[in-house]
Amino acid sequence: MGIWVHQDIARQSELQDRIDAELREKAQSAYLQDDPDLDEDSEYTKHLKKTGRFGWFWFILVFLAVASVVVILII
Repeated sequence: MGIWVHQDIARQSELQDRIDAELREKAQSAYLQDDPDLDEDSEYTKHLKKTGRFGWFWFILVFLAVASVVVILII
């Protein structure tokens, strides 16, 4: 009886090893063929523009707005 159990375990491990090798091979080939989905490749970001040279101006406006709210709440 112990021999049969040992043979079944050996078959299962061989099957698991074979499935693991096939999945690893498929994953490797898929990775080499397809470009990973990056943010730069998405349809949404294709039509966006980069921040211009006056982007810092928005930070100053937000800072002044927060500062004015703080001054109003203090007074």
